[in-house]
Amino acid sequence: MVTRVDVHAAIELVEGGALLVDALPRSIYEQEHLPGATSIPLETFDAGDVADLDRNNAVVVYCFDQHCDLSGRAARRFEHEGFGKVYDLIGGRASWTALGLPTEGSVADRRRISHYVEAARTVKATATIADVPEGDDPIAVVDDDGVLLGALDPIAVDLPADTPVTRAMVPAPGTIRPELRVDEVAKRLADDHLDHIFVTAVNGTLLGIVVTERLHV
Repeated sequence: MVTRVDVHAAIELVEGGALLVDALPRSIYEQEHLPGATSIPLETFDAGDVADLDRNNAVVVYCFDQHCDLSGRAARRFEHEGFGKVYDLIGGRASWTALGLPTEGSVADRRRISHYVEAARTVKATATIADVPEGDDPIAVVDDDGVLLGALDPIAVDLPADTPVTRAMVPAPGTIRPELRVDEVAKRLADDHLDHIFVTAVNGTLLGIVVTERLHV
Protein backbone atom coordinates (compact mmCIF):
# COMPACT_ATOMS: atom_id res chain seq x y z
CA MET A 1 0.00 0.00 0.00
CA VAL A 2 1.34 3.43 -0.94
CA THR A 3 1.92 5.74 2.03
CA ARG A 4 1.55 9.50 1.60
CA VAL A 5 4.20 11.54 3.46
CA ASP A 6 5.01 15.20 4.00
CA VAL A 7 8.31 16.89 3.16
CA HIS A 8 9.89 16.29 6.55
CA ALA A 9 9.10 12.58 6.49
CA ALA A 10 10.35 12.36 2.90
CA ILE A 11 13.65 13.94 3.89
CA GLU A 12 14.07 11.41 6.69
CA LEU A 13 13.35 8.56 4.29
CA VAL A 14 15.85 9.80 1.71
CA GLU A 15 18.48 10.38 4.38
CA GLY A 16 17.85 6.79 5.42
CA GLY A 17 18.62 5.54 1.92
CA ALA A 18 15.28 5.74 0.10
CA LEU A 19 15.32 6.34 -3.65
CA LEU A 20 13.80 9.72 -4.56
CA VAL A 21 11.93 9.55 -7.87
CA ASP A 22 10.69 12.42 -10.04
CA ALA A 23 7.64 11.24 -12.01
CA LEU A 24 7.35 14.40 -14.12
CA PRO A 25 8.31 14.52 -17.83
CA ARG A 26 12.05 14.45 -18.41
CA SER A 27 12.10 18.00 -19.80
CA ILE A 28 10.60 19.36 -16.59
CA TYR A 29 12.99 17.29 -14.48
CA GLU A 30 15.96 18.74 -16.35
CA GLN A 31 14.75 22.26 -15.64
CA GLU A 32 14.13 21.71 -11.95
CA HIS A 33 14.07 18.75 -9.59
CA LEU A 34 14.67 17.90 -5.96
CA PRO A 35 18.32 17.32 -4.99
CA GLY A 36 19.43 13.77 -5.72
CA ALA A 37 16.19 12.78 -7.45
CA THR A 38 16.16 10.17 -10.21
CA SER A 39 14.03 10.82 -13.28
CA ILE A 40 11.55 8.02 -14.02
CA PRO A 41 8.72 9.78 -15.90
CA LEU A 42 5.33 8.14 -15.61
CA GLU A 43 4.59 8.97 -19.25
CA THR A 44 7.36 6.58 -20.36
CA PHE A 45 7.38 4.22 -17.36
CA ASP A 46 8.51 0.74 -18.31
CA ALA A 47 9.40 -2.29 -16.24
CA GLY A 48 12.90 -2.06 -17.63
CA ASP A 49 13.36 1.33 -15.96
CA VAL A 50 13.25 -0.29 -12.52
CA ALA A 51 14.59 -3.75 -13.34
CA ASP A 52 17.92 -3.18 -11.60
CA LEU A 53 16.52 -1.48 -8.49
CA ASP A 54 16.36 -3.15 -5.09
CA ARG A 55 12.74 -4.09 -4.37
CA ASN A 56 13.48 -4.01 -0.64
CA ASN A 57 14.58 -0.39 -0.76
CA ALA A 58 12.10 2.40 0.03
CA VAL A 59 10.99 4.64 -2.84
CA VAL A 60 9.69 8.20 -2.48
CA VAL A 61 7.88 9.49 -5.57
CA TYR A 62 6.89 13.09 -6.28
CA CYS A 63 5.41 15.19 -9.06
CA PHE A 64 4.48 18.87 -9.31
CA ASP A 65 1.91 19.92 -6.69
CA GLN A 66 -1.27 18.90 -4.85
CA HIS A 67 -3.24 18.98 -8.11
CA CYS A 68 -0.85 16.66 -9.94
CA ASP A 69 -1.61 12.94 -9.84
CA LEU A 70 1.51 11.64 -11.58
CA SER A 71 3.26 10.65 -8.37
CA GLY A 72 0.21 8.83 -7.03
CA ARG A 73 -0.10 6.79 -10.21
CA ALA A 74 3.66 6.25 -10.50
CA ALA A 75 3.77 5.05 -6.89
CA ARG A 76 1.19 2.40 -7.76
CA ARG A 77 3.30 1.34 -10.74
CA PHE A 78 6.22 0.81 -8.37
CA GLU A 79 3.97 -1.34 -6.20
CA HIS A 80 2.93 -3.42 -9.18
CA GLU A 81 6.61 -3.91 -9.99
CA GLY A 82 7.16 -5.51 -6.59
CA PHE A 83 8.37 -2.63 -4.42
CA GLY A 84 7.09 -3.05 -0.88
CA LYS A 85 7.86 0.35 0.63
CA VAL A 86 6.51 3.08 -1.64
CA TYR A 87 5.79 6.65 -0.55
CA ASP A 88 4.04 9.53 -2.31
CA LEU A 89 5.17 13.07 -1.41
CA ILE A 90 2.13 15.15 -0.47
CA GLY A 91 2.05 18.38 -2.44
CA GLY A 92 4.91 17.30 -4.68
CA ARG A 93 7.77 19.60 -5.61
CA ALA A 94 5.68 22.65 -4.71
CA SER A 95 5.48 21.57 -1.06
CA TRP A 96 9.28 21.33 -1.03
CA THR A 97 9.92 24.76 -2.54
CA ALA A 98 7.23 26.33 -0.35
CA LEU A 99 9.47 25.56 2.62
CA GLY A 100 12.37 27.37 0.98
CA LEU A 101 14.31 24.17 0.29
CA PRO A 102 16.72 24.12 -2.66
CA THR A 103 16.26 22.49 -6.05
CA GLU A 104 18.60 21.50 -8.87
CA GLY A 105 18.43 21.73 -12.67
CA SER A 106 19.04 24.13 -15.54
CA VAL A 107 16.60 26.66 -14.07
CA ALA A 108 16.18 25.33 -10.54
CA ASP A 109 15.57 27.99 -7.89
CA ARG A 110 17.99 30.62 -9.15
CA ARG A 111 15.17 33.02 -10.09
CA ARG A 112 13.11 32.30 -7.01
CA ILE A 113 12.64 35.10 -4.52
CA SER A 114 14.35 32.96 -1.89
CA HIS A 115 17.68 34.10 -3.37
CA TYR A 116 16.79 37.74 -2.71
CA VAL A 117 15.53 37.41 0.83
CA GLU A 118 17.34 39.41 3.51
CA ALA A 119 17.39 38.72 7.23
CA ALA A 120 14.55 40.56 8.93
CA ARG A 121 14.75 42.43 12.21
CA THR A 122 12.79 40.43 14.74
CA VAL A 123 11.46 40.72 18.24
CA LYS A 124 9.74 38.07 20.36
CA ALA A 125 6.01 38.30 20.98
CA THR A 126 6.69 38.44 24.72
CA ALA A 127 8.85 41.56 24.33
CA THR A 128 8.12 45.24 24.88
CA ILE A 129 9.01 48.26 22.75
CA ALA A 130 12.19 48.60 24.81
CA ASP A 131 13.41 45.34 23.21
CA VAL A 132 12.86 46.42 19.59
CA PRO A 133 16.14 46.45 17.61
CA GLU A 134 17.29 49.62 15.89
CA GLY A 135 16.96 50.08 12.14
CA ASP A 136 14.78 51.42 9.36
CA ASP A 137 13.09 48.25 8.12
CA PRO A 138 9.84 46.91 9.59
CA ILE A 139 10.21 44.55 12.54
CA ALA A 140 8.78 41.05 12.51
CA VAL A 141 7.14 39.81 15.69
CA VAL A 142 7.75 36.08 16.07
CA ASP A 143 7.07 33.34 18.59
CA ASP A 144 9.66 30.96 20.05
CA ASP A 145 9.44 28.77 16.94
CA GLY A 146 10.05 31.68 14.57
CA VAL A 147 6.47 31.85 13.32
CA LEU A 148 5.46 35.32 12.14
CA LEU A 149 2.72 36.69 14.42
CA GLY A 150 2.77 40.34 13.43
CA ALA A 151 4.84 43.31 12.35
CA LEU A 152 5.90 46.65 13.82
CA ASP A 153 6.41 49.83 11.88
CA PRO A 154 9.79 51.45 12.72
CA ILE A 155 7.94 54.41 14.27
CA ALA A 156 6.68 52.03 16.98
CA VAL A 157 9.94 52.71 18.83
CA ASP A 158 8.44 56.08 19.83
CA LEU A 159 5.81 54.36 21.96
CA PRO A 160 6.31 54.01 25.73
CA ALA A 161 9.12 51.56 26.38
CA ASP A 162 6.91 49.24 28.42
CA THR A 163 4.31 48.81 25.67
CA PRO A 164 3.92 45.09 24.75
CA VAL A 165 4.80 44.57 21.10
CA THR A 166 1.63 42.52 20.65
CA ARG A 167 -0.40 45.68 21.39
CA ALA A 168 1.50 47.75 18.85
CA MET A 169 1.90 45.25 16.01
CA VAL A 170 -0.09 44.76 12.84
CA PRO A 171 -1.45 41.25 13.47
CA ALA A 172 -1.53 39.91 9.92
CA PRO A 173 1.17 41.45 7.72
CA GLY A 174 1.20 40.39 4.09
CA THR A 175 3.55 37.56 3.20
CA ILE A 176 4.76 35.58 0.20
CA ARG A 177 6.22 32.10 -0.20
CA PRO A 178 9.88 31.58 -1.15
CA GLU A 179 9.09 29.63 -4.33
CA LEU A 180 7.72 32.67 -6.19
CA ARG A 181 9.76 33.98 -9.10
CA VAL A 182 11.52 37.29 -8.53
CA ASP A 183 9.86 38.98 -11.53
CA GLU A 184 6.44 38.05 -10.17
CA VAL A 185 7.28 39.47 -6.75
CA ALA A 186 8.69 42.70 -8.18
CA LYS A 187 5.48 43.24 -10.16
CA ARG A 188 3.31 42.55 -7.13
CA LEU A 189 5.26 44.99 -4.97
CA ALA A 190 5.02 47.67 -7.65
CA ASP A 191 1.32 47.08 -8.34
CA ASP A 192 0.46 47.15 -4.63
CA HIS A 193 2.81 50.08 -3.89
CA LEU A 194 4.57 48.08 -1.17
CA ASP A 195 8.02 48.99 0.05
CA HIS A 196 8.60 45.56 1.60
CA ILE A 197 7.07 42.16 2.18
CA PHE A 198 7.90 39.33 4.57
CA VAL A 199 8.73 35.87 3.26
CA THR A 200 7.45 32.86 5.18
CA ALA A 201 7.26 29.11 4.73
CA VAL A 202 3.82 27.52 4.47
CA ASN A 203 3.92 26.76 8.20
CA GLY A 204 4.28 30.49 8.95
CA THR A 205 7.96 30.37 9.85
CA LEU A 206 9.65 33.65 8.99
CA LEU A 207 12.38 33.30 6.37
CA GLY A 208 13.18 36.99 5.96
CA ILE A 209 12.13 40.15 4.19
CA VAL A 210 12.23 41.56 0.67
CA VAL A 211 12.71 45.34 0.48
CA THR A 212 11.50 46.80 -2.80
CA GLU A 213 14.24 49.39 -3.27
CA ARG A 214 16.90 46.73 -2.73
CA LEU A 215 15.33 44.15 -5.02
CA HIS A 216 17.40 44.01 -8.21
CA VAL A 217 15.72 42.17 -11.07
